[in-house]
Amino acid sequence: MKRGPLYFGLIVFCLALLSLAGCGKSTRNAAVPRPEGKLAVAGFTNPTRNWELLAGYLDEEGKPAPEGTVETLDMILADTLRKHQVFDYITPPAVEHCEDVVVFEDGGLPKLSAWKYWLGVAKCMDVDYLLVPQLTTWRERVGSAGGVESPASVAIDFYLISVKEERMIRSRYEETQQALLDNLFEAGKFADRGGKWVTATRLASDGIEEKLMELGL
Repeated sequence: MKRGPLYFGLIVFCLALLSLAGCGKSTRNAAVPRPEGKLAVAGFTNPTRNWELLAGYLDEEGKPAPEGTVETLDMILADTLRKHQVFDYITPPAVEHCEDVVVFEDGGLPKLSAWKYWLGVAKCMDVDYLLVPQLTTWRERVGSAGGVESPASVAIDFYLISVKEERMIRSRYEETQQALLDNLFEAGKFADRGGKWVTATRLASDGIEEKLMELGL
């Protein structure tokens, strides 16, 4: 098929955007001050039913992420917190104890809402804040870094629960990677990724970085 002048003009323009995006890279700062008080961080969960969600709904119920995905995300989360100089927090293995306690204590009662459950876990931990990450969408790319039949797609929610105020802040990351010509506004992100089609793990890593910053962590 013949390529017209407009097509090549777009390519030149995109290359210029990539060049600019690669040059003016600066360190990003957190969007809000770091939460003050005792913090606990839960491990990633992968809800497969809408009642397990703290907010929103699933595009498709009953479809979990591949085995080992949440463990990988837990490691990325820990590495990102360390990179952000967040060290003084109660780790997911310690939070698991209270998750088991809340399940045990309410075992004979009607199913708890996700909000009451996680608030109960936070109170059990005796902390000021509990960070709850939930993975709701995970689709791996079909293809390679050079070209895909379908791109990777990820959706993650972070909930920062304030125990004293009994409220939560939600920060959602949702991305299906697009080609540069489909979204020129994402030229900087495209350049950061080396102009390649990335994996779902890379999308999740970018999302964890971005959303922790939004929450001050």
